[in-house]
Amino acid sequence: MPSPLLILLLTVATYASVWNGKADTKWYKDSESEFTITTAEQLAGLAKLVNKGNDFTGKTFKLGANIMLNDTANWQNWDKKAPKNKWKPIGYYKYTRYGNIGPVLFGNNEYNPFLGTFDGNGFIVSGIYVNVSDPYAGLFGYAIANIKNLGVTASYIEGGSYTGGLVGNFRAGTISNCYFSGTVIGSLFVGGLAGEARDSKIINSYSISMVTGEKEVGGLVGRLSLLGNIINSYSTGIVTGGSDIGGLVGGIGVGNIINSYSTSMVTADSVVGGFVGKFYMGEITNSYSSGMVTGGSVVGGFVGHSERDSKIINSYYDNEASKQNYSMGKIEDDRTKVIGKAEGKTTAEMKHKETYKNWDFDKAWRIDSKVNEGYPYLRTE
Repeated sequence: MPSPLLILLLTVATYASVWNGKADTKWYKDSESEFTITTAEQLAGLAKLVNKGNDFTGKTFKLGANIMLNDTANWQNWDKKAPKNKWKPIGYYKYTRYGNIGPVLFGNNEYNPFLGTFDGNGFIVSGIYVNVSDPYAGLFGYAIANIKNLGVTASYIEGGSYTGGLVGNFRAGTISNCYFSGTVIGSLFVGGLAGEARDSKIINSYSISMVTGEKEVGGLVGRLSLLGNIINSYSTGIVTGGSDIGGLVGGIGVGNIINSYSTSMVTADSVVGGFVGKFYMGEITNSYSSGMVTGGSVVGGFVGHSERDSKIINSYYDNEASKQNYSMGKIEDDRTKVIGKAEGKTTAEMKHKETYKNWDFDKAWRIDSKVNEGYPYLRTE
């Protein structure tokens, strides 16, 4: 994965013309199974085709060039002054209310997810601007797919529930070798890379972002659920919100995290953790957090609130940098089977290989005083 400096350089160079706001679907032929997208107009065409209900199961879409949806010169100010082009996410899910019979409401679930494979092929999509109150916001709104080798940079994503830099709601697929840098704002299930990752895997991916939301908000993923997995991934930046807020993940319903870390600064009202906000069931193994953590109540250096069958193995947090003396803010003692907790270490201890018991520094991790401020970093970086 590219370094943050390389991301910055690629954000401002090597692009074709900025998107003209139109959608080109002429490149698509239903009889074919593989397509190469080289213009913003073609990418908008893909969004149009998906949102009209085309099923792309078994089809692969690959980028053949960097794509810029808006001039990114002042993207940091898009919360105050919107750019020219507003992006409509690829794939959606919505509930349409038709009325009520007495006290009973009735309606219909309408959804058109992206189905298939999207291969960024090492290229970048930049300048995405989404500003809606609707749920399912991101480059992709709703995807049941495989997304790989893709960078999304210099982008502003604001939506309702299920909002993420790359994808709002991601199900039953794999995100691999992907990253996001920018701003993400939403309400429920908000993440730098994905709002919710359900029954899916996120591998070798990261987010460098400012993420804000109300509940279950994380630097990488808002909510990890239904046996979701995060492997060899990380987040850095600033995460703020109401409750269930974490540096890497806001809330884990049922899921596992392996060989991952967060250096994000985390601030929230309640249930706040440097790594995970609320941890319901699953395992966290060989991971750490090193960002400052502040909150009103239920605040932990690593996890805000743990309950049920949660397990933490060989994991650590910086008790000096986090300003927190306790790994967990709260444990549900009356019904829990919580096993283990992250060990608090000083900043100096966090920068020594000997601190990390049973970590694989030959294949998974590296440590170098000149890289990542001396904290361990992933070999996939």
